[in-house]
Amino acid sequence: MTAVTSKTDFDYAFDATKGIQRNNLPPFAQRMRKAADLVWEEGYQQPFIRELGEGTLQRERFAFYLLQDFRYVNDYARVHALGLAKTTDPEIMAFMLKVQNGALQVETEVHRSYLASYGITEEQMNNVRQSAFARAYTSNILSIAYGKDILDILVAVLPCAWVYADYGYRLAAEFADTLDDNPYKSWVDMYKTDEFWQDSVWLLDHIEKLVADASEERKRELIDIFVTGVENEYMFWASAYDMQYTWKSEWNQER
Repeated sequence: MTAVTSKTDFDYAFDATKGIQRNNLPPFAQRMRKAADLVWEEGYQQPFIRELGEGTLQRERFAFYLLQDFRYVNDYARVHALGLAKTTDPEIMAFMLKVQNGALQVETEVHRSYLASYGITEEQMNNVRQSAFARAYTSNILSIAYGKDILDILVAVLPCAWVYADYGYRLAAEFADTLDDNPYKSWVDMYKTDEFWQDSVWLLDHIEKLVADASEERKRELIDIFVTGVENEYMFWASAYDMQYTWKSEWNQER
């Protein structure tokens, strides 16, 4: 197996002639990625992701993750709907609408197919209890979508797109020799593609343009939004691995 590690030097010159690539990021994208590097890399090494790549992740843990993600994509769609209402740029509007539709249709269908194969009913899917960690994540991005402008919203949704694109790509390369026998191959296949990565490219490109004239204070605010999102991605998977609904396991009781 060949491990695909991230580029830890994010202070290189961006070559605009090559366009945005995984190892050719524009300046503000480099700043965001560098600021999040510690949690980003710890996220890739955490048990949920490692065992998913190895194919050894317990089905119950993956089902817990899928049910929480099923809830997440509905709120993710709402964030994009709010973003659509906060811009007059036709290109941004089209992107927001595309992602909103994808969240409600394509990924939801994947979740339903996966969960049905686990014996989980439609009623369980539609009435799943949201974990405290998932709620913290969605509440954060929804509050940004309601209260801030389109640039904040683009930065808030970027971690979901970029982290998945990076982890899927790296898992596919690292576990290439065993992926065909991995029960989670279809998950890796979904996120490893250049097609999926292009959503991150679009976001990075538009964020870069919108942030060009921003003050240093404003840039730091946006970096904080981004890093918080990456931290929430980490906790989303960590809580799924522990099948943890609340902050303390002894609080995990029926409501």
